Amino acid sequence: LELIVVLYHQMYQYALKNDICEKDYSRFVSINKDEDDEHGIPFSDSELSILWKNKDNPTVEMILIMCYSGFRISAYNNLYINLKEGYFKGGVKTAAGKDRIVPIHSGIYSLVERRISLLGKLISVNSNIFRKSMYDTLDSLKVERHTPHDCRHTFSRLCEKYGVNENDRKRMLGHSFQDITNKVYGHRELEDLKIEIEKIKICH
Repeated sequence: LELIVVLYHQMYQYALKNDICEKDYSRFVSINKDEDDEHGIPFSDSELSILWKNKDNPTVEMILIMCYSGFRISAYNNLYINLKEGYFKGGVKTAAGKDRIVPIHSGIYSLVERRISLLGKLISVNSNIFRKSMYDTLDSLKVERHTPHDCRHTFSRLCEKYGVNENDRKRMLGHSFQDITNKVYGHRELEDLKIEIEKIKICH
């Protein structure tokens, strides 16, 4: 479908250039496409429990941070982290996803603090290298193989399980709102989001 739209646009560009038509109607064509259409399988509570028991492992440490913050793996390279006020700021891919604020859950605060102290950032390798390390680590722990994006699905699952406000769940995941009330008039303070994210319990 996207290819058809591109060809449609090129056709109108040619027509405009050669005075065949006076208006580019392809500008008004849009595709209704999910902004987050990558499927995944969240970590189960029992798998999270295994991870928490091995949180001193640097790779596990990062997996846990991802499971309780919900950003895409590529976002962690340039994420702004405010330890004093306790939040992440960043995101990639969509307008709603960029520069969003997600509180640092109290359960992962010490993990985030440790990585910042040691590395100066959360992740110091590229996504492919981390993915390989993640697979190897999960295999060694006898945990079913999960992708980095599964951590994002885990965050969503935890929000749902522990009754995080649905609108705040969307905000923290960087999903856009379709209704005008939330899209234009939805305003939430950091403290409001902290209250919601702290509903999530740690699976020890």
